[in-house]
Amino acid sequence: MNETSQTLSPELPGESSWVSTWTDHLNSIFLVSLLLSTWLPMAFFLLSSRLENSMYGFAGMKTALLFLGTAHVPGTLFFYMDREFSPIIKEHKSRYIYFPIVLTIATGILFAFAGTMVQGYILLAYWAWQAFHYGRQNTGIYSFAAIGTRGTPADKLEKTIIDLGTCCGILGTFKILGMGVAPNYLHGLFNGLYRFGAVAFMLVVAASLVVYVRHLKQTTPLLTIFYFTLVCFFLPVFLSTNINIAFFSYAMAHGVQYILFMTIVSLNFDPQGVSKKWQVRSAAKLFVVIGVVGFLFYQTNNVKTFEFFTAHATLGDFIIGAILGATMAHFVIDAGAWKLSQSLQRKYIGKRFAFVFAKPSSVNRALSERA
Repeated sequence: MNETSQTLSPELPGESSWVSTWTDHLNSIFLVSLLLSTWLPMAFFLLSSRLENSMYGFAGMKTALLFLGTAHVPGTLFFYMDREFSPIIKEHKSRYIYFPIVLTIATGILFAFAGTMVQGYILLAYWAWQAFHYGRQNTGIYSFAAIGTRGTPADKLEKTIIDLGTCCGILGTFKILGMGVAPNYLHGLFNGLYRFGAVAFMLVVAASLVVYVRHLKQTTPLLTIFYFTLVCFFLPVFLSTNINIAFFSYAMAHGVQYILFMTIVSLNFDPQGVSKKWQVRSAAKLFVVIGVVGFLFYQTNNVKTFEFFTAHATLGDFIIGAILGATMAHFVIDAGAWKLSQSLQRKYIGKRFAFVFAKPSSVNRALSERA
């Protein structure tokens, strides 16, 4: 999910009290669920060393979270299954059709034929882009939270602080994920970037406190929790080099957040009305895609363990590269789908999140603002 860049307010049928109550309750449930979708995966992996030997079902829970963290990517395919999204695809075919296909196939070919060193550089570029993608979703989440709690758009300085935290996370990611694939001559650089990122992250947290105090009168308790949660999203990178803590903690949180957003998209909580039967059918399509295609994505790491691909290593490398390319295509598609500065996307997302963007008082002040 990319950053929300404008506020919008779909028309609601009248001003009846039940509509107001319905939107308020749904908005509260959504925001609390969004916080829990961030906190619970992070807490699980941050405490994994203690939970592993003491928590019944630890292995099953870890597998489920790892699956969701991977399987959220195919959830983007729901946009292609929704008729109401088709005008957006038709207007931007390069972003939604041609570029994803080319990126998927080209990455697969490079992975299959360009050699180990090129594979390493592709992975490094992928991990950096992935962290950036996580950060853009965080900024979008904060925009939703600002509108949903106080009815006004997120402050640009607050979003800048969240973005700076993302930059620090990218610097640290190279050491956490990249040491195993990077040439030896890059190891010193990655260690240096990691140390610099840790110091910079502390400065960002300090700056976030200054910004918070500056906007204290404009915030709410719930928005405060969102703000500091998102500012500190990449903190695990600098707490440990254990992959569970330093990567899975926030990566799985990102995946669960995205599934929550796409669930709302599929259910289409438009107060002007869609039938419950339609909602169930639409959500079922999303979860079938996440379950089936997500399972294929989840099995990527096991491709080379299959006897067939052991005998056909080039094909195995192509599949791994193609799935990496498809995941990067998800970054591109997602950035466009949630780009609310575009009228079609604004209408599409606004209808499905009417319970967030339902406060008329927020519209006039926010429509002209870009994130």
